[in-house]
Amino acid sequence: MSSDESRTAAVAAARALLRDEGVAAITLKAVGLRIGRTHANLLHHFGSVAGLHRALAEDIAHQVAGSITGSIGRMRRGEVRLRDVIGEMFDAFEEQRVGELMAWVVLTRQREALQPVVDAIAGVVRDISEPGDSRPLDQATLGLVLLAIGDSLAGSEVARACGLPRSAARDIGVSQVIAVLAGKRD
Repeated sequence: MSSDESRTAAVAAARALLRDEGVAAITLKAVGLRIGRTHANLLHHFGSVAGLHRALAEDIAHQVAGSITGSIGRMRRGEVRLRDVIGEMFDAFEEQRVGELMAWVVLTRQREALQPVVDAIAGVVRDISEPGDSRPLDQATLGLVLLAIGDSLAGSEVARACGLPRSAARDIGVSQVIAVLAGKRD
């Protein structure tokens, strides 16, 4: 395998570990075992497990941001509704375990690994903003991202504790975006 192929395979293996076993399972040893590489080889490519986490965060951030931007484009063309766009965002955060990865990165004091996520969110805000549009899309994005992170971490449990359906956070997200875009303030 070339150096690029090895990095790509390692990030794919880390994604599979994240999806199947959770972020704590993403070690250089575990990834190496999945792709037939040594711990030393992965150190060469990533520098540390934190470097692998950053590469994984970057990979996920680009995929999720592209998905969100694509959904918004479909909404602008009248192919889907706002509720569908928000649902797809929440699905992506949950399926890709974005909240878990971000929480792990923060709790292990690797905040620099969040930069690709931060850059991707800023990119989404730029991509969805149209010239002359004065709506607070940055505020709508902030609220949705934070809600989606929390929902991907413990949405099912918190909704159940509140006696609400699992979809409640998504419904709240839709209402918040509509209120922000309409210029309503508390």
